[in-house]
Amino acid sequence: MNQRKETPSGKSASGFFNYLHSIDRSALWTIVGVIFLFSFSIAVVLIAPRYIDSTWTSPSSPYQVQMYEVADLHYYLSTGSNGNDLQYVHHLKENFTLLAFKELEHLRIIAPPELEKYITKEDDKELKLTSRLLLLRHPKGKLAESAQQFKKQLPKESSTTGKELKFDVLELYDPKKKEVFSIDLSGGTIQDWVDEHFKIIDEKIHQPFHRDYGVIYTQNPLEFRIKRFHEGKDEKWSYDPEGESVTLQELTSASLDFHSRKELIFLGEKIYAIEGCWYCHTDQTRTLIEDVVINGTDSYPAPPSSANEFIYQKITFPGTRRIGPDISRVGVKRASRDWHIAHFWAPRTVVEGTIMPAFRHFFHPDPRGTSQGRPNLQFEAIYQYMMTKGTRITPPTQAWWLGKDPIKTKEIIEKEKRL
Repeated sequence: MNQRKETPSGKSASGFFNYLHSIDRSALWTIVGVIFLFSFSIAVVLIAPRYIDSTWTSPSSPYQVQMYEVADLHYYLSTGSNGNDLQYVHHLKENFTLLAFKELEHLRIIAPPELEKYITKEDDKELKLTSRLLLLRHPKGKLAESAQQFKKQLPKESSTTGKELKFDVLELYDPKKKEVFSIDLSGGTIQDWVDEHFKIIDEKIHQPFHRDYGVIYTQNPLEFRIKRFHEGKDEKWSYDPEGESVTLQELTSASLDFHSRKELIFLGEKIYAIEGCWYCHTDQTRTLIEDVVINGTDSYPAPPSSANEFIYQKITFPGTRRIGPDISRVGVKRASRDWHIAHFWAPRTVVEGTIMPAFRHFFHPDPRGTSQGRPNLQFEAIYQYMMTKGTRITPPTQAWWLGKDPIKTKEIIEKEKRL
């Protein structure tokens, strides 16, 4: 029987094809493995968190959405470049801005009969809100006389403390305008928010956010009016309740120099990038014990940074080295405007031993050269940007970080869990 013999060249060819075949299978398994790992990563990063806690990948609350899409866009502040103190104003719009007219301990409100339904009395359990554009002012005309008579009927002293009571009486009136500006006397430190015991008394709901379980509103608005005057050759202005009204165009003109908070936040982000702040400061609370404790406490460690904290940023700053402290929660830890003024003007006066340089170009120079300069537009912008860090996640009635400790920091500290 004849047997077929493999020639040396035949063995070589067969081995070569077997080698190619093994390479094909290896490449196939490599491709399958890469696809699996990629899909698994997508699932872990984008899909799984939605089922674990959706607030880590999307806006955490109506408060967060309303702050960035409503409040910041319609809140303006001057930079004080004309020698005035900072002024803060709300841009109120008919059938858009929610307003409350609430009597307080030392405030009473009078109104013509058709507007009385909009007043929330001091002892009312439910706050009345409306998107009808109304304002408060010192009583005028016939209501001025009524206000004087009303004041005489008010108690002269507190029934509980015996202290003298001094009431201010304001008139609720219809300015007959579609939009107007109201002065914010709180200096930008209070954001009115309500999520229980309130009612929008309008016949029709005009905006989608009016249907949220909680809403941002403006309480007891007084119209922002100004009086212009000359100081030498310079024309200046000051807030005056009896002065002239202003339009949006006038408000944002060079003479008044107002900027929306949203505009300042985005400008501050650009300044942060241009000044190279990200070389020394990171913007991320990592999943490390030192991070969550430094940005929180032993009892209430702060959670690592989550996607929803950055959803409104235009630039992502990875940082390089932690020469300076991480800024991801600076809006919570360092909210004082005065602290930041001192820090940018002379860092070592508030942080001993810091190597951070002074940023005196963030200030108008003092012509006498004897004192700290007055903050300019650059300071106001970077300050507003810094105040978004770690804040605006949930309403002020909620501490958003409580109960969010995915790395079990307390158990590790108390040695109930090993690293």
